Amino acid sequence: MVQTDKTPFASSWVMVGTGVITLALAYSTWYSFSVFFVALLKEFNWSRSTGAGAFSLFVIVHGIISPFVGGVLDRFGPKKIFILGSILIGMGLMACSRIDSWWEFYIYFGLLTAIGVGSTGWVPNTTLIQQWFKEHRGLAMGIISSGVGIGIFICVPAIQFLITRFGWRVAYAIIAFAIPLTIILLALILIREPPARDSFVCPINSSKDSFQRGERARQSWKIRQVIGKKQFQLLCLSFFFSSVSIHAILTHQVAFLVDQGLGALFASYIVGLLGLVSIGAKILWGVLSDRIGREVTYTMGISCAVLGILVLLIYPSSPSAYLPYAYALFFGLGYAVMASLPPLITADFFEGPSFGAIFGMIQFVNGLGSAVGAWFAGFIYDQAGSYVPVFVTMIGCILFACFNIWKVSPRKARAAKEKTLK
Repeated sequence: MVQTDKTPFASSWVMVGTGVITLALAYSTWYSFSVFFVALLKEFNWSRSTGAGAFSLFVIVHGIISPFVGGVLDRFGPKKIFILGSILIGMGLMACSRIDSWWEFYIYFGLLTAIGVGSTGWVPNTTLIQQWFKEHRGLAMGIISSGVGIGIFICVPAIQFLITRFGWRVAYAIIAFAIPLTIILLALILIREPPARDSFVCPINSSKDSFQRGERARQSWKIRQVIGKKQFQLLCLSFFFSSVSIHAILTHQVAFLVDQGLGALFASYIVGLLGLVSIGAKILWGVLSDRIGREVTYTMGISCAVLGILVLLIYPSSPSAYLPYAYALFFGLGYAVMASLPPLITADFFEGPSFGAIFGMIQFVNGLGSAVGAWFAGFIYDQAGSYVPVFVTMIGCILFACFNIWKVSPRKARAAKEKTLK
């Protein structure tokens, strides 16, 4: 990426580093649900569908506010929304440490914490990266996506340790203080407004004429226009079903492993290993998608996810000590592609000043898929007493998501954009 001076270039990578840390912290509240889930089931003897319902509400609310977060960010900038979101995370998690019933958990975690995470999470961070980067966007997006993996790798086992050592109530109280404080400090010290559009120049020809051609290549999309487009609808369909599969597995993975006789702390290490794999994988998939195309890269990742689920299907009948690690490897690779490519694919079609609001709409659909997946897996388990039908269904959902990525053809959108810029 070439820019008119060194300051915007340096600042753009500072934004990437800030995004990594912010996403790691914000989404540790999301992905640590699987370890709190086991502790809460033991404490209150809830059914798995009742417990998972709180997470479903969480991701629905997270999705509902995403378009509004994107719109507010586009209009008012990032600092205020990050600070407000952090305060809400702290309030919600602290309240979770005091719950005595399922409906309290639904309000404090499923509603209040969800609004906070949505205001500090994927939509505002990816929107900032989209605004700061024109070249090497896949690399930048892959790096910040790895922040979620870092949160899974470091925070989830750490939170399980706190639960084992001090109990789930103390664990909630500790993260209610630590996470918001860190994000607020990052927002106050490091987060900056994106540079004016004319601070980005064409790496080959920095003339005014070439810049104007680049401006014409970016459509000023309106939400009403986008919703009616076939490409948007296909993307929503694909991302919905990929989210169903991801969160059916991620929400119930610890419970499944504990059911197979593994200790809760060891199961959290497997989750952490999955997060570790996804750190490098998100960067790899982002860079690879810039070079060989989104569809091929997505298919490679989807194949890994299917292999990971097949490992879970095999494990009860052949409980090898190596299979949990194989699951972490393959599903970590698959989860990474389904997390890192959606903002890139969306930007291929709908880059422009309204990207935050448009991607917020995509995240709303993702949230619905995540909610359905988490609750559906618990419901099926309650009915069948097994996760086998869940795993088989999730393989079908993943393959359907991949089919729709090929159908929407982001390679054609990128080719058309590059042709316009020539």
